[in-house]
Formats: sequence, C-alpha cells, structure tokens
Amino acid sequence: ALELLARRAGISLDSIKKSPHGPSRALMLDVMRWAAEQFQACLLDSPLADSARNYLGQRKLTGESVRRFGLGFAPESWDWLVNGALAAKMQLETLEQVGLIAKRNDGASYYDRFRGRVIFPIRDVRGQTVGFGGRILPSAADGDGPKYYNSAETPLFSKSEQLYGIDQARQAATKAGYLAVVEGYTDVMMAHQHGIGNVVATMGTALNARHIKKLRGLVERVVLVFDADAGGEGGVDRALEVFVSHDMDLRVATLPEGLDPCDLLAEKGPAPFQAALDGATDVFEFKLNGAWKDAQTGIEGQRRAVEGMLNVLAAAPEERTVKMELMVNRIAHRLNLKEETVWTRLKELRGRRADREAPRSTQSEPAPERKAPAAKHEVELLEVLLAEGAMVAIAIDQVATDEMEHPGLKQLLEGLYRLHAEGVQPGLDHLRGRLDNEKLLDKAREFQERGLLHKDRSGYLQSVLARFEERRSQRRTQDLKSQVQVAGDHDSAVELLRQLPS
Repeated sequence: ALELLARRAGISLDSIKKSPHGPSRALMLDVMRWAAEQFQACLLDSPLADSARNYLGQRKLTGESVRRFGLGFAPESWDWLVNGALAAKMQLETLEQVGLIAKRNDGASYYDRFRGRVIFPIRDVRGQTVGFGGRILPSAADGDGPKYYNSAETPLFSKSEQLYGIDQARQAATKAGYLAVVEGYTDVMMAHQHGIGNVVATMGTALNARHIKKLRGLVERVVLVFDADAGGEGGVDRALEVFVSHDMDLRVATLPEGLDPCDLLAEKGPAPFQAALDGATDVFEFKLNGAWKDAQTGIEGQRRAVEGMLNVLAAAPEERTVKMELMVNRIAHRLNLKEETVWTRLKELRGRRADREAPRSTQSEPAPERKAPAAKHEVELLEVLLAEGAMVAIAIDQVATDEMEHPGLKQLLEGLYRLHAEGVQPGLDHLRGRLDNEKLLDKAREFQERGLLHKDRSGYLQSVLARFEERRSQRRTQDLKSQVQVAGDHDSAVELLRQLPS
C-alpha cells in the first residue's frame, strides 16, 4: 500500500525495491503490467500476430472485447520478451520471479516461457494483472506443447484461487445476485460480449474452498455451467463436496445440445445461455436427480445411488448440522429408505474415509525422510519425451518404468507410456487429464521447456538412453561382484569373474 501511494505521488522508494528478500509485490505488479502492454501492442499492431488476429476473428471475438480483456500475443521467438525487457532496462530476475521467463540450461541466459500463443491476462478483483494464460496457435513451433498454458505458481498468482474475468464481472454479479462459472477464457469473453457480464472461469481447476471464500464476499449464489456431455460427471461431485462443507447457494446449469458457452453464444445469441442460467438447479438436487434415474434400474441401481450420494456427503465435516439433516432427509425420502439407515451408512463411510486419511495426519509418527533428488539421466529422459512426444515410441522399448527411481518421474513416464499404448499422442495436454497432481504437472512443464531448448532431440535422446544402459551395466557388475564374494567354491568364483566386463 505504501509503494502504491508513493508511485501515485511520484515519490521513489528505492530502499524498499532493493529489499534483500527479492522484488516487492508492487514491483512485480509493475512488471506484469508492462508485459501485458507488450503482448497487447504486439497483437494489435505487429505483423508477427497476423495468425493470432485471424484466430480471434474465427472465434468471433470483437476488437472491443479483445481490448477490454487486454488480449495479447507472444511471438514464437524464444527471446522476444527477454530482449524487450533488456531494452526497457527491466530486471530479468523480476521477470523470472513472476514466471514470464526462465533460465536456459547454461544457467546464464534466459528464454521466454510464453511463445506462439494468444495471451490472456489474468487479473485480480482490483484489475491488477497477476498472471497470464496462453492459447497455442496451430502455426506455433512447439507442436508438442500444451494447448493451454497458465502462469506457474508465483508470489502473485495461484491458479487454485484465481478466477478469469472477475474484475470485469464484479459489478454485473452484484446486480444479478450471482456469478456463473464456466471453463474457458473465450467462454467468458463471449458471454460479456453478448451482454451477460456476471461470468467468470476457473484456471483449469475445479471450484474449491479458496474460490468460495473469495466469492462469498461478492455474491451469495454461484452457478456452475456444464455442457450436456459434462453435466453430472466429476465436476458436479467436486462441486457438491464444496457445497456440503460451505454456506453457499451452489447451482448447476446444463447447456442445450452439448455446445460449450462460446459456440452456443456465437451461434444462437444470448437467449439460450441466459435461459440455462435462469433454470439452474440446486447442485444437491441435480446430483440427486441423477441418482434417482440410476435407482430406477433395480435394487443394485438403488444401492449405487445411495453410495454415490453418501460418498460425497462423507467428505464434509462430521457435524449434524441443519443442512446435513435436510440432505439426509431428502436422500431417504427420494430413495425410499429409513433416515436411520442412511445415517448409519453415512457414519460407516466417514469411518472408512478417516481410516484412509489417518496415516497422513498421525502426529506421533516420525516425519518422512526427504527423498533424494532425481538422477540426472531420469530428468533428461522426461525433458526430451515431454518436448517431443513421438520419441516415446523409441523409449518405451529401451527403458522400463521400474528403472526410474524417483517416484514422481516414474509416474510421469508411466503416464506417457500409457498414452502411447492407447494410441493417444503422449504429451502434457493428455497427461493433465490423467494425473491429479498439480505440483508434478508444473514440474513436467518445466521439463518440457528445458527439452524444447535442445535442437537435436534425437541425438539427445540417444545419449540419455546410453546413460541408462551404462547404469544397467554398472548394476550387473555390482551384482556379479557380490556373487563372487559369496561364491561357495573356487571354480564358481572364476566363472563369475569371467563374466565381469573388462
């Protein structure tokens, strides 16, 4: 606050900006604002952004919407923003701190993290840019890069709590009395473009408690928007878990014909989308209606319906609140069960859940030992495979997943191999839908970026595979030496010695 006031008054606070603890929040916000201006100027005026302008035109986004939301473009060059920062005498360390650039493998120079992408500035409720989202273009050089790419976790940005468009939607939400939550940046923009301004989007994550805490200060009701194909799936279950644990009116709107909001609005105007919002169903009732349909199939269907509802309720704190009483009463009434039967089963499911989580929360157990850092050749294998998914077909025949000693890297390699076996192009986009571990996925993105720096990836992969073979040879040698030491007779020992590499 002091720095913001000082800047308005034209007073320098160099002593604060030179803090030994790193760049201040105000300085980081200045850098983000500068970067947003560079990206937007490129989109609006540079011939480098012709393909981006064509793409936005095809999505039927107007120039007014593009300017209102501050859209920009990051050229495919590896150092476009780095060079711009040097020319503007910006501190590259600060750009690195906010996730705009990263160090190359040499540790001395930097490269741009956003390349060949339409840039969507992510602003907080006060309109300050705290992060960026990037949508890759078909012409981008990084063919194996993820389609959507958000800023990594920084002191300014956390994707588990940010909402895209919240600064633009705040006033309209207050007037409407609720906020609608969609999944994509262009969904938000198209809704605002058609006069429905109380719409925001999460950063590729499910609605969670941190979102609810932020929204509760703005509105009393939230409407989650799903297309017809997604409604009733995992997103609704996760939303119901939030609903049962927090005081929030949470509803679900299902769009007609399976269209996403952007396409529906572009093709049919605002009326069908607004009608879906107006007809949104209480999230508990939405889930219960789906369970009721399953219950009509017989006793087994009824059992699955009860289990499905109660498994979600079991995630809530173990309190017999008025809200919980009402939900249990409605489950029992709808599925023709006695309330005490439902309460008994809910208690059993809570007990099972507590048993599963107990080892993680037991204070008397010693803290787990810190795992050793991953071996260099394991990291390098993931770097090259994430940078070029086609090479997974080569690695899968030469490196078994059991050879990966680091559990996180083993999980990533298993995911890539599984995608290849299913005939799906191995890459971050598809891994993101399979792995529920954001920290691991963020690390995978770092690996991919470093892998993309290597021009001869085929040669790089061969050198990595050679190190795996060298590691196998060392282990075989060690095993043979161990066997020699315990050999029962002279002849056996001599035979084992002959097998040792010269």
